[in-house]
Amino acid sequence: MLRELIPMHADTVQISRAREARRELEEIFQREMQQERRQLDGWDEFE
Repeated sequence: MLRELIPMHADTVQISRAREARRELEEIFQREMQQERRQLDGWDEFE
């Protein structure tokens, strides 16, 4: 029932927003992983 009330393009707008948010999260996650790797590499030097 609600499906008929919502215009179809709202779905595509939501999907593109979700994709954009996912891309941002992946970028943030990769940056965090790189920082952790650098820290771990730094710790290896002290051993």
